[in-house]
Amino acid sequence: MENSLKDKVEQLNWKSDVTLKNVDDFRKALLSLSDSQKTKLILNLTEVSYLNSAALGVIADAVLSAGRANKEILIGGVQATVSEIFEIVHFRTLMKIFPDINEAYAYCKGEE
Repeated sequence: MENSLKDKVEQLNWKSDVTLKNVDDFRKALLSLSDSQKTKLILNLTEVSYLNSAALGVIADAVLSAGRANKEILIGGVQATVSEIFEIVHFRTLMKIFPDINEAYAYCKGEE
């Protein structure tokens, strides 16, 4: 990654489905991501095939909170099952969602 992109992008790699068993850990991880001083925050869901409704609420809250702090949360690496969930709840109106993590970085690079 180029230095200027490193200066403004922080990435969280979440590596498991989000269920009742780990939604609190997911919330803490997203809060930590949101606390970053960087303005572009990427949630990498490449290894996630399921998000429960609580996880959707956590993501929505984090996106709104980041927006109030002049930051942007992007989601990259979205599998088909998760993409379908995002379509049903109209998440694309709330945030940028990319099927590939590299597309999320390309978007950030274009924003420079």
